[in-house]
Amino acid sequence: MQSIEIEIELPSFVDKNYIKNHCNIDNLADQYKKTYQYIKRSSKPIGFFVHDKIIIKLYHMLRESQPLPQNLIDGLNDFIKKEIDNNSIDIKQGVGFAILSQGFLSINIWGRGNVLFTYTYTIEDSYPNLSKKTLDKTGVACTWEIRIMKFEYDLWQEYLETKMENRDKESYLKNFISGELF
Repeated sequence: MQSIEIEIELPSFVDKNYIKNHCNIDNLADQYKKTYQYIKRSSKPIGFFVHDKIIIKLYHMLRESQPLPQNLIDGLNDFIKKEIDNNSIDIKQGVGFAILSQGFLSINIWGRGNVLFTYTYTIEDSYPNLSKKTLDKTGVACTWEIRIMKFEYDLWQEYLETKMENRDKESYLKNFISGELF
């Protein structure tokens, strides 16, 4: 069965005044204490983090106007290793992906067959270093990161529909999304 996009009329009580007061951008600050600003982003695959317990596909998500903090780039593998070695991340099925963005890191681990478990880290309250935060503090992902996650979800779904042999695992691991996310 293929899905299609449909449009459903809004309830009659959802008038222009109601709409005017909803769907507005809030004034919550990000990890740099700044409110929302639209900045285009792109995905850059950077390889793998390989541990004896897990393999993680690595992405940098780049802002159009700013480089990633060099300390986060340089320390990424050591940071992930420390989190795994300290049992701060449940490695579940031994595979996942991580997205390093501007002062934010999500480590996403596949478990229960088709469920993605996400661990989030931010420099908020620990600048310039990452510290683990709960999803209610960080959110799961921004709209840009979700595009990388959607790509990984779709690729994982394709993998689940195979015989899950080594060549199928390799295909999942070797494929990345790269380039503009807009």
